[in-house]
Amino acid sequence: MIFYHQDLGTHFIRFGIDLPLRDDRADRVFSSLKESFPHLEPIDINSIPMLCQEDLALVHSQEFLKNWSELNSLKKALKKTYEHKDSDKKFEKVSLENVSAFKDHLLLQGAATLSALEMALTQKFIFFLGGGMHHARRDFGSGFCPFNDLVVAMRVLQKKGKIKRGLIIDVDAHMGDGTSEVTYDDPSIDTMSLHMAKQWPFQSELSITPSTYDDAFLPGEEETYLSRLEKALAFFDSRVYDAVIVVAGADPYELDTLPSSKDMRLSREQLFARDEMIYHWCQKKKVPQLWVMAGGYGDEAHTIYTQFLKKRLSEASSAIK
Repeated sequence: MIFYHQDLGTHFIRFGIDLPLRDDRADRVFSSLKESFPHLEPIDINSIPMLCQEDLALVHSQEFLKNWSELNSLKKALKKTYEHKDSDKKFEKVSLENVSAFKDHLLLQGAATLSALEMALTQKFIFFLGGGMHHARRDFGSGFCPFNDLVVAMRVLQKKGKIKRGLIIDVDAHMGDGTSEVTYDDPSIDTMSLHMAKQWPFQSELSITPSTYDDAFLPGEEETYLSRLEKALAFFDSRVYDAVIVVAGADPYELDTLPSSKDMRLSREQLFARDEMIYHWCQKKKVPQLWVMAGGYGDEAHTIYTQFLKKRLSEASSAIK
């Protein structure tokens, strides 16, 4: 049910990348859950098959793959992906040895999303404390998302014949613009995104490709969120899926600290209701569901995941008894 390992975090500093980011959400969620459910254990990451170029090629272009095959080009691509006011200075100091190691680490993260989705097919519900690179485009990484692990996972399992149709439900504060772009002409993968109407990526120079279903929120429309989510899910009621990935960003939280999340301020109670609604909708459809973390920033982000997962684990414990 809980797919976690402490080495699956991004950990920029391990690779000589000095970006001002701290992401200990997964560790804090797992630690909190383990206090109440001591039987929880990290996964064995050595058992995760690594992604390869052929897997990435199911989603990304030859231009993208060329950049990933040569370290100097990859270094430039990563600088663009992790764009920050000091990106040029930060990345010029990163050695090619570290670029190579970071590449392997990113592929491991994507492989974890794939393994978690495959596990969900039999276990029915998996929450991966990681993943959610929903801004990555066909030709390039974007918005701190180096490649699209969500669609890679879906298409690898399609290639294996394990699923035919999939749905990606994105409730991160930011639109899943990369996911919508790479699946636009693919009738086998539907996409849904509830997001802010005016913040990034709409403020960028990127073109925006619509999802199968989009709903964009203006500041102050938080009270309509749950009813509009219910309407969005109802749009897909009659469609049959073999798997659903839920991009469960915590950045719509009113205490989130990312400036570009400021236009959506949902309460903890609203976010719990959001997650419960999606979870029970998937259950009603009897479709396997994988949840990934995506965005969520600041000291309180972990509480959004923890409240939802404590409910799931409590239910599972009661069922065993």
